[in-house]
Amino acid sequence: MYKILVVDDEPTVSAGIKSYLMRSELGIDHVETASNGFEALDCLRMDTYDLVLTDIQMGMMNGIELMEAILLEQPHLPVIVISAHEKFDFAKRALRLGAKDYLIKPVELDELMRVVGKALQEKKEMGRLTLQRPEADRSQDGHLLKKRHEALIELVTETDLQEKDYEDLLREIGSSLKEQGYWYGIAAVHLNLSKGGFSNQDITLMDRKLLKYASVNILEESLSDWCGVAFYGFGNQLVCVIQLEASDNVDTRLPMNSQLNLIGQTIIINLKQYLNVDVTVGMSTLSPDLSMLPKLMEEANAAIEWRKLHPDNNVLYYEDMSALGNMRMMEWAAMVEEIVLHMKTVDEVRLTQELQSAVKILANLTHSEGLFHSCFGLLVYRLYGLLFDNGQESSSSFRQYDPDVYFRGMEISRKVACLHEYVQGLADVIRACISERDQTVVSRITAYIYNHYGNHELKIQDIAGEVHFSAAYVSYLFKRETNKNVWDFVSEVRIEEAKRLLAVTELKRYEISYQVGYQSPEHFSRMFKRFIGISPADYRKEIRGN
Repeated sequence: MYKILVVDDEPTVSAGIKSYLMRSELGIDHVETASNGFEALDCLRMDTYDLVLTDIQMGMMNGIELMEAILLEQPHLPVIVISAHEKFDFAKRALRLGAKDYLIKPVELDELMRVVGKALQEKKEMGRLTLQRPEADRSQDGHLLKKRHEALIELVTETDLQEKDYEDLLREIGSSLKEQGYWYGIAAVHLNLSKGGFSNQDITLMDRKLLKYASVNILEESLSDWCGVAFYGFGNQLVCVIQLEASDNVDTRLPMNSQLNLIGQTIIINLKQYLNVDVTVGMSTLSPDLSMLPKLMEEANAAIEWRKLHPDNNVLYYEDMSALGNMRMMEWAAMVEEIVLHMKTVDEVRLTQELQSAVKILANLTHSEGLFHSCFGLLVYRLYGLLFDNGQESSSSFRQYDPDVYFRGMEISRKVACLHEYVQGLADVIRACISERDQTVVSRITAYIYNHYGNHELKIQDIAGEVHFSAAYVSYLFKRETNKNVWDFVSEVRIEEAKRLLAVTELKRYEISYQVGYQSPEHFSRMFKRFIGISPADYRKEIRGN
């Protein structure tokens, strides 16, 4: 028997679909309804469902955002989209997110039964086949993908391959990579997986794996016009091999470089649009020689490291970087950013390690006064700037740790000797400031929730706007400081107020429901029972002793 969730902000539509499904012969024994994405997520977190049918255009959280949340939390749950819109972009986004089908309102009941029956049968069949398949067969697809991945990695890293090696690797890859008539390039794609999707939930290890998997698929489709191949790199990095067809009639370099820019922007836009993942892309130069791929891989990796000097630039080109001659300073700047990161995240061990390495490098530069002052200045003024970031420009510490004041009159050797003490003192001030700021932000978040929990359209974006941080950071910070999810806290506040109203007033269930932020009395009852263990009516009887 199957359990289905129907999500639509038109009660008559969801009620009609529920009634028809319950009368069908598809083996459906329960149909739950939700009037928006938030209610749907509450239902999915409280119970197990076999299928979700969702409208696209809904208030509070639309169907696309709901599908993103389902993709992150329950990636194997099938979804059917029902919409009044025939726009191709809606259908395309829904299908990219794994929708089993896309129906247009008003839905023909026979068609509804067909697609629901098909989705349920596929789910049942998939489970049956998975259980029946021998272990060796079950892992065959994964084995083939692993061999393809290994071949691609070897192609872009090995520098001493023979002609036969290339033939063997291209055969294993089984892709559209050509050996002649093309210019090759590498795009290194760094995924920021500290956030992703549209659910505003904390990102788990499973979420990151899912986002990486989905990113590879989107990259390959995005690069299809350039015969692109995408695969996993190391950590949060993906690698793309691109091919641009050569022309004998014109100087191909300029139009090819224009295409590189288009490729970089396409990667950025598509991963953001379909997965809400922020990325940085490092682009190599181009070469007509397939054997140059390892060098191009090094160029792409070098280009992507440039983001530490230019954090606001999402597409970085090796050719630009090398033309500016920033290689040595870029490596130093990368180390400076690591020190900044560990100072912000209060990672004492890593901060000490990176600082020791920095001191050694500076000590070796004392023979070159100009280079020493460039590197030393980049470090101390970057760290000093953190006081600005944390609103300490008016404090005594701001003056105390001004590099012009702190290091005034010191010889180079003395500056190196005092650097560790300077950084540690500055770190203590910044950490104290960050801790105070975070506690203040959480207090403001809590106060905002207490003042607005009755708003049934309350969103994480509203809370984030109050404290002037991103929704992702608000979710992360609140969880870190309170060990609670923001929406769990909102629900707790709502239910606590509902308990009070049930105990001291004669308000009816629907009145209490609306007053504490739930549009649907039925949904309110489900949430109340989830937190308290009994229904609102039973709670009122119990608390009043009758």
